[in-house]
Amino acid sequence: MKAPESRRTLAAVAVISTLITVGMTHAVPEIGKLGKLGDGGWFRVVGFLVAIAVIVVAGRLGGWVAARGRQPRVIGEMAAGIFLGPALLGQIAPEVQRAVFPADLIPHLGLVAQLAIICFVFLLGADLPIGLLRGSGRRVATLGIGMVGVPLVCGLLLGAGLAGAYRPAGVGLLPFVLFIGTSLSVTAFPVLVRILAERDLIKTRIGTLGLATAGSGDAVSWCLLVVVVAMARGDSAATAIPTAGLLIAFAAATLLVVRPALRHFLALAGTNTALRRCSTSVVLLCAVSGAYITDWIGVHVIFGAFLVGLAMPRDNVTAQHLGRTVERGVTFVLPLFFAVIGFSLQFTFLRNPRDFLMCGLLIVVAVASKLGATTLVARLTRLSWRESAGLGVMVNCRGLTELVMVSAGLSLGIIGPDLFAAFVVMTLVTTVMTGPLLRRLKLEREASRPADDRSIVR
Repeated sequence: MKAPESRRTLAAVAVISTLITVGMTHAVPEIGKLGKLGDGGWFRVVGFLVAIAVIVVAGRLGGWVAARGRQPRVIGEMAAGIFLGPALLGQIAPEVQRAVFPADLIPHLGLVAQLAIICFVFLLGADLPIGLLRGSGRRVATLGIGMVGVPLVCGLLLGAGLAGAYRPAGVGLLPFVLFIGTSLSVTAFPVLVRILAERDLIKTRIGTLGLATAGSGDAVSWCLLVVVVAMARGDSAATAIPTAGLLIAFAAATLLVVRPALRHFLALAGTNTALRRCSTSVVLLCAVSGAYITDWIGVHVIFGAFLVGLAMPRDNVTAQHLGRTVERGVTFVLPLFFAVIGFSLQFTFLRNPRDFLMCGLLIVVAVASKLGATTLVARLTRLSWRESAGLGVMVNCRGLTELVMVSAGLSLGIIGPDLFAAFVVMTLVTTVMTGPLLRRLKLEREASRPADDRSIVR
């Protein structure tokens, strides 16, 4: 190995080792809480494993049912997880629900679910079409502003109206309304990719435009969420400044230092069998380490995982293989996240007219501001009505990304269980809408127009 190449390798090893060491310093005490399962004896450990098995099987069954109904599997997994909670199973068979999922096991299940969601958000960052965004042109910028800006403004107005009845005590009005607006602006990019792939729309003109628009909009939404969380975690604007500063510094270090280190490491792994065998573990450790570093900074774990995902090279064959390997593992355990959401749902929700009205209003505002506004903006950019409506349907899909965001809001105390439950219902409705509406629009007719048609960026 030549001297310059050797120095680059040593630098990459030093950077990755530093990231993992710092991150694991904060991650190990948290993950180590799983070891307390053994304090209850073998019966408690067996109960924990049985609970995981029940959740995974229920998720697989729900996914199979959803696929039979021509819906993405993730929708069935979401529904199965919610069914296992006190809101549904707890009402039908409360003794069974408490026996299989006792209260003392929920935090441990939540920890495993958190690790799953860290991996999911890492993949979200790694899959974000950065290259696609660079060449997407003015139309994508216009559509991105419409698909984020209109829901954001509508969410701010809705949040202001809901604050009196649904804002938790101790939460400022500004972070509350900003969180509502940000949550309405998000699109489930990974779920959208799967839906478009199933419909053979990935390589069409409208499919490419939809992915570029959703990717750019989600990047803005995540940045907004960082601001909201920093505001919510600080008692004042002054106390939020150090948090924001540390987060910016970590983001800069991740993209400017960790990114080239990962690129060099994965390039070496492509030619070295030993490195290739350990590359999955190293990359996952980087994702978990980044997640817990941002948790230590004072924001949520999802941001660190997302930043490490953004730092992954897109054009590396080894990285692409790693992404597929990690995705298979995440897909297997992701039902745990949906089940933990089900355990968090307030079973008294929707038992009074006010909650029904609030949930209905949230769904109407979410659909109108996202699907409706994007359709109109797309039409103004001279797309056909069919393409415009298809684009609106695509970005209206909220799926797992929305659940990650509102779960972060619940864990940070920005929203309460009642509003969280309404967001879960809205997420299910808007995600379930996507597949059937795309079938009705028959966008496959546009498939003969190639994705590199330059008219999409004019």
